[in-house]
Amino acid sequence: MKIVSWNVNSIRARIEHLRAVARDYKPDVFLLQETRVDDPKFPLDLLEDLGYNISIRGEKARNGVAILSKHYIEEVKTDFCEEARYIEAFTGGVFVASVYVPNGRLVGSEHYCYKLNFLKDLKDRFARFGNELFVAGGDFNVAPYPQDACEEAMCDDMLCCSPQERDAVKQLRDAGFCDPLQDKGFTWWDYRFGAFKRNIGLRIDQFYLSQKANKLFVNGDVLKAARAMEKPSDHAPIICEIGDKK
Repeated sequence: MKIVSWNVNSIRARIEHLRAVARDYKPDVFLLQETRVDDPKFPLDLLEDLGYNISIRGEKARNGVAILSKHYIEEVKTDFCEEARYIEAFTGGVFVASVYVPNGRLVGSEHYCYKLNFLKDLKDRFARFGNELFVAGGDFNVAPYPQDACEEAMCDDMLCCSPQERDAVKQLRDAGFCDPLQDKGFTWWDYRFGAFKRNIGLRIDQFYLSQKANKLFVNGDVLKAARAMEKPSDHAPIICEIGDKK
């Protein structure tokens, strides 16, 4: 099973980008974040010919998550928080979740504390799937390791790189959820300053796999070609494949 996770930064603005990724990489499942549209206006009609079943949790002009799957989607839950930041389901024999962690705005702020609490609660939510085939993908808004941040971001008071944020994500790993793309490089680049061409970025998009899923992990990568498209999302999609290794 090929799974793509992607903060599309507006689904309506990235329809053609999504179609290109679907065509070029043929994922079985998309886990989307920041769709930025409430449910009645999600462009289902523009995606019908791609052959995906679709489950959504939208919010007007902000947040928003979705699961697109070539398989039937069951057991959909969106009750993790009040905002449209989390959706989970069972599809193709695997539990999946699309996660959009709050940005936090400023280290030490009220929004930052909300982000840390969100990550703590996320660890507890993931614990439900500790003995299952489970793949969570999303924009975690944390660069887990020093190498996940460009030199300009390497300071303790930089959002996404603070010790408290990194420790909160470490708690996910300590709970047994693996980060299989930790050596694949940055996933987000600012639209300004020629950041993408200069590779000034952060690795804030990740997959977290249960032990059972990680044993079936085949490969994965950052799909930088999508970030190089015209008028792209500021995030590149990430892809992982799980399957029988025999």
